[in-house]
Amino acid sequence: MKESGSLDSSEILKLIEYIPISSNLPTNGRLAENITIDSQFYFESLHRNGSLRDIIRFINEELEKEARKARHSRQWMNIFLFESAQQRYIQLHEIGCSYPIEYLLFDFCLTLLDADYLDAILYLLHSYHILGISKSFNLLLSVIINEQLVYDKDVKRLITLLAKAIEPRNADQYIDIFGEGFKKRYLLYKEESDKKK
Repeated sequence: MKESGSLDSSEILKLIEYIPISSNLPTNGRLAENITIDSQFYFESLHRNGSLRDIIRFINEELEKEARKARHSRQWMNIFLFESAQQRYIQLHEIGCSYPIEYLLFDFCLTLLDADYLDAILYLLHSYHILGISKSFNLLLSVIINEQLVYDKDVKRLITLLAKAIEPRNADQYIDIFGEGFKKRYLLYKEESDKKK
């Protein structure tokens, strides 16, 4: 398999199109019958076979590269997330929204790590419509929810890296404000995040 270093984020997300996924709504993606995370498909753009797991690993590599860069610049670029994030931020601030909207996707990650699939689907749906997450990335995340893949080590790593990429700077200060549910999920996330160091 080609190293992800020679692919940009849009090329990685384009690989999702090679995986047979059924979906008629932004949050109900499912793998086609008899397809698993490890089923092999020919990725024409790479001239090689690959699987959904390979795509997830490519994304993980890119998120880890971004994390290393962020150590120096202290800023994540969220390369897989937003097609038009800047425009959305402006629109939401113009209508008076003061809620940090990136919390939606962070809460999605926390609920998914906690295997709360119903809440995860709701957060993903809101993230898709409000934040403008790319369609391909949203489809991948919906497959992870609907196929309940969060227990897979590569998938768990993806969700943890994504949470780390978008974690609000002061998230730990909200543990007492948002209650026991948030505290449990946040501590679970921190435990997973510490494993990756």
